[in-house]
Amino acid sequence: MATPRDLRPQSLIISIFGAYGRNLGGWFSVSTLVYLLNDVGVDDPAVRSALSRFKRRRILISEKKGGVAGYSLSESAWQTFDVGDARVLQRRTPPPNDGWVLAAFSIPESKRDVRYRLRSRLAKVGFAQVGGGLWIAPRALEPDARYVVQALGVQDHVDIFSAEHTAFRSTADAVNQWWDLPAIAHEYESFTAEFKSLRAKYDRATSPPINVKAFTDYTRTLTAWRPLPYNDPGLPREYLPKAWSGDQATALFYALHDQLAPAAQQYVVDVVGGAS
Repeated sequence: MATPRDLRPQSLIISIFGAYGRNLGGWFSVSTLVYLLNDVGVDDPAVRSALSRFKRRRILISEKKGGVAGYSLSESAWQTFDVGDARVLQRRTPPPNDGWVLAAFSIPESKRDVRYRLRSRLAKVGFAQVGGGLWIAPRALEPDARYVVQALGVQDHVDIFSAEHTAFRSTADAVNQWWDLPAIAHEYESFTAEFKSLRAKYDRATSPPINVKAFTDYTRTLTAWRPLPYNDPGLPREYLPKAWSGDQATALFYALHDQLAPAAQQYVVDVVGGAS
């Protein structure tokens, strides 16, 4: 049986560097990473294998400090986290209708691998394909489009426009073709089903969470949450189902975030301090 995404070593390592590592300089010793990943149920060989893959992909840089082997975030990975914070940790509600941003590109066949990466990256930040080399998203995602284009170095092949949809069908019908809203809703519903009992447990608690437990629970919660704000482009309320499952899931995540994140961060600080 496949491992759930929120339990995969690679996803958990990304959460640990993103949520805790940057506050501590962006470097962890290998032993600290192994220790923290053990806390969330990942064994040593799986941790080391995932770290090696990240090193090969230049997401992490192998670096010794004081003779101790460890890994630090690459410059591009750090920048990606900084940009991603606005998406993953921003308390979004469906915005007012502010129109659309279009990304139009024409990349020659000789660079079709670049064309594929651009399409993939646009989809991952919430854009939908209108047709061919024309992609659309709510206007608030223009910074995401700019970041993707600049990160891939394809500015010479891309134009970005602000736009309004005026004809020949309703915008609501078009939106339902461009995005798979039932699939997005299902992801939110799955998140809520998985973590609502955890929130209930902490709501019933009469004392603050133990740091190690806060760390394991928050890291798993964050890792499961992280893809959802990217899959959801942030459509205006008028284009969403009346009972939008994203509302409940968003409230659930931020309730757990507020309850657990400070204690989780303190746990990592204590582990790093102990390792030192």
